[in-house]
Amino acid sequence: MTNISLNRVGVAIIRDAIARAEEFQIKSWTAECGATLVDMGNSCPGSWKAGQAFVEAGFGGQGKASYGRMEIGPFTVPTIDVWVDNPVLAVVASQAGCWELGKGEFAEIGSGPARAVALADRWSGHGYRDPDPSAVVVQLQTARVPSDALCQTVATACNVAPEQVYVVFAPTACLVGAVQVASRTVEQVMIKLFLRGFDIHAVKYGFGTAPVAPLSKDEGEIMGRANDALFYGATTVLYADVPDEAITSILPTFTFDVNSGEYWGMPFAEIFERFNRNWFSVPDLLDSPARVIINSLQTGHSFVAGQINLKVLARSYFGHTL
Repeated sequence: MTNISLNRVGVAIIRDAIARAEEFQIKSWTAECGATLVDMGNSCPGSWKAGQAFVEAGFGGQGKASYGRMEIGPFTVPTIDVWVDNPVLAVVASQAGCWELGKGEFAEIGSGPARAVALADRWSGHGYRDPDPSAVVVQLQTARVPSDALCQTVATACNVAPEQVYVVFAPTACLVGAVQVASRTVEQVMIKLFLRGFDIHAVKYGFGTAPVAPLSKDEGEIMGRANDALFYGATTVLYADVPDEAITSILPTFTFDVNSGEYWGMPFAEIFERFNRNWFSVPDLLDSPARVIINSLQTGHSFVAGQINLKVLARSYFGHTL
């Protein structure tokens, strides 16, 4: 067991953001039940700094986020670049968005360090439970203000008082929302590896980069663009203490590329419509990374699969044909 507390660091990051609310262009208040609600883009603009805080709190201090850029034809697009230590803790036990806290088309799905306390979803834990859950952070991608009932659900699942729950939220249709979706590069690959039986504990470090989608006030439109960032624009690099064969036997099977059938080359908004706008109905094959590189720490060899599709990004983001 480790003494690392994801929530201790995540709470500290969020408390710092609250103390700098004007600078970060965010809002916070106390819910009726006593939980702290932190709005990073629903009724406020949010900011690049707020996006960085959202991502790094989601890692529980086990990763850093920075910004870069990429070119898509004549357009320059910012990227969110993430540098992850302890990927099992940072992204599988914490950042992964899979704690179902609501139902319906835009259901609340919890992510963040609170998952490492509640252990309430299929991807949580993996031998880790936060040793110091005195206060917890849950993160939501939602256009609605979280209800008292949701806050109470989190508090009960984590066995803490509601006053010790921090609920950080932002809709997809804002800067922080677009940033945090595009930050899930390492998360997406680690989950795919786990589902295919790869020893994810052998992955020691991760790096990922993906474009931050152009913003729109339409939640459905920006959800499509933000997911296109991962499906068509993301690159993830992992460093794994495994032999070459462990990589070559699995790597070609899970990237979303030209070999993935009829849906490859289709913007995510169109794919989403095909599955009645229900995220949990989207087949595993389609929820896959664009390009993955894995470096074997045993041999020093690196292997790559997948490809970036700038044509889809240009069409999705700008209505532009390359």
